[in-house]
Amino acid sequence: MFATLKTRSPEEWLGVGLMTLVLVLLSSQVIGRYVLGWSFAWIEEVSRFAFVWAVYFGFVIAAEKDRHIRVSVQISMLSPRMQKIALTFADMIWLVFNAIVIWFGVIYINDMFSFPMVSQTTGINIAWVQMIVPLGFFLLSIRVIQVMIRRWKYDEGVIDTRLDE
Repeated sequence: MFATLKTRSPEEWLGVGLMTLVLVLLSSQVIGRYVLGWSFAWIEEVSRFAFVWAVYFGFVIAAEKDRHIRVSVQISMLSPRMQKIALTFADMIWLVFNAIVIWFGVIYINDMFSFPMVSQTTGINIAWVQMIVPLGFFLLSIRVIQVMIRRWKYDEGVIDTRLDE
């Protein structure tokens, strides 16, 4: 069991931690509201922020394992070399898209720090929450590049995302 825990990536640990935080916060809000008769407005907002961050870490995890949703039936009909070429081409397009999102995300975050928009219940600058967009796509790009290298170095073929590991 401990060997499995050591093989987890930082994104998996952060995602699990954030989803645990969401579960604890929302459970305490429900128990507090319906059992104890109290509630805090900030709990829902913080849990929403944590959930958004957890979702972004989730798609980074999917990219790390090359498990993103893609139509792979036509790719699996190609020869192994053509499969790698087609997947690499698709990943290159994906990296260009990621670069665009990162670029405009950084500009957007910079503007949000220049003209802050503050959360009503927590009082934090929303830029800290929105920062996950360029950060998530940056981490995603790193994982996509790692998968591309692994695919060519270790002859990994198409992974059928319909099947579990």
